[in-house]
Amino acid sequence: MRRMRSKFLGGFLSLLIATLVVWEGQAQSQQAYPTRPIDLVVPVAVGGSTDLVGRIMANALSKKWGSPINVLNKPGGNYIPGMLYVYEAQPDGYTMMMEANSQSSLFVLVKNLPFKIMDRTFIGRMAFAPQVFIVGSKTPFKSLGELAEEAKRNTANFSLSWNGDGTDTTGLATRQFFKAINVDIRKVRVVSASGGGQGLILTAGGNVILSVPTLTTGVAGLQAGTVRGLAITAPKRNRDWPNIPTTAEAGFPTVTMGWRGEISGPPKLPPFVVEKWEKGMEEILRDPAVIAQLDKLGLTVSYLNSKETRETVLKEIDEVWDIWSEVK
Repeated sequence: MRRMRSKFLGGFLSLLIATLVVWEGQAQSQQAYPTRPIDLVVPVAVGGSTDLVGRIMANALSKKWGSPINVLNKPGGNYIPGMLYVYEAQPDGYTMMMEANSQSSLFVLVKNLPFKIMDRTFIGRMAFAPQVFIVGSKTPFKSLGELAEEAKRNTANFSLSWNGDGTDTTGLATRQFFKAINVDIRKVRVVSASGGGQGLILTAGGNVILSVPTLTTGVAGLQAGTVRGLAITAPKRNRDWPNIPTTAEAGFPTVTMGWRGEISGPPKLPPFVVEKWEKGMEEILRDPAVIAQLDKLGLTVSYLNSKETRETVLKEIDEVWDIWSEVK
């Protein structure tokens, strides 16, 4: 009996020691994270607002954590290939994603997605950027109202650009606009672009009449004078572009879709990774240098934690359902 008790105690102690070693290893791993480079996947082309914000954040957090964050652009396919890459990654915090609110719309607008939108691990939101309705500087349109009249009068020849099939905020803001003016968007000529930057080029070059990039992306064309801003989807005018009215001021108060910089990761990320990113994002968004960089791009700092971001996405999905049901 004594021998059996001794053997049992020995086994129990061995198991306890092994468990403590595992716990200690996990604790050290949590404290040390990140210990190697992180890949930040951006499922759009280089140069757009999502890419630019991702690079600002990656640079700031790389300096803060002392560990590189590499931006990987994986554009095309309505964001799906890039997002799938993240969904299928190991949930260890070393493959993350910078996204925009438009990616939440895939659930509504794309059939047979290879993943479930709400399964990803939400981390937080960085900023908000309005969309800007732009036309080429050589066009005669000086207001969003004039543009609306052209779309009504000459629908078949009216042209616009958006990313993919219009699941991005470019497409959603445009859908809001066409819903507001009671024009069937399926009857206009749509030119797909790989990103907001290409849409800007198409508009400036006269290949399309309208595109609706983020103000972040549209700034280059506005500064160069190659495009004209007719309205922005913001509650108030931008201080750097005070001559561009809001959509409400232009007579279209229901056109409100804007872009948000959100971070997420693969499903089932451990809580310590979420907490590390939440804290890191909140801290860098108080950094005057980061704020200045975002402000220069026309973005407003608008931090949300993981829970708040998830709730915002759910609310957005309901809104997209409403838009889509009217214009699909």
